[in-house]
Amino acid sequence: DIRWLQMEKWDACGGAATEELCRGESAFVGIDLAGTKDIAAVVHYFPESGMIIPRLYVPEGQAAERERRDGVPYVTWGRQGLVRLTPGNVVDYEIIRRDLNADNENWRVVQVGIDRWNHTQITTQLEGDGFEVVPFGQGFRDMSGPMKQAEILMLQGKLAHGGNEAMRWMASNVAAEMDAAGNIKPSKKLSTEKIDGMVALIIAVGCAWATD
Repeated sequence: DIRWLQMEKWDACGGAATEELCRGESAFVGIDLAGTKDIAAVVHYFPESGMIIPRLYVPEGQAAERERRDGVPYVTWGRQGLVRLTPGNVVDYEIIRRDLNADNENWRVVQVGIDRWNHTQITTQLEGDGFEVVPFGQGFRDMSGPMKQAEILMLQGKLAHGGNEAMRWMASNVAAEMDAAGNIKPSKKLSTEKIDGMVALIIAVGCAWATD
């Protein structure tokens, strides 16, 4: 079985995680932009409390079709505030940037880790906004340590995701790929469905872990 997580362990980390509870804490942020036609994910991880606040962006133009075609309840999640439906058919990075700046007013973003793919423009803009941005590769070298660290935190019950259904769906989709040396990385190819939120979480944990 290449599925990465045991879902009962993930579910056991369902402690409260709200914007009010995080206020004033320090956050490390992971950004996965790979699926702009589908999902872009920004995950805030608070090492102090273990809380996770995800910002998941789905283009409105895709949401209803995806819900109808694949049974992924994007429109419902949008109504519940679990994902943000953005105008048009691709995710508007400007909305992501605006949200990140607004979140930085509520808590202190220490560092932003961003998937190297397609990141140049938003990285330049975020650095201009005063964020420290670190490019993050998606291969074994960059992802293995952080992925193992995220798993340890989960197994120890040190994460709190507040029972977010969209993140749970993505957690259940993650397939792990392993190389001969025992390094692991999340595989979008082998995963059954979207995993962007989990990739962003692993990047956020990696940033926190590297500065620990």
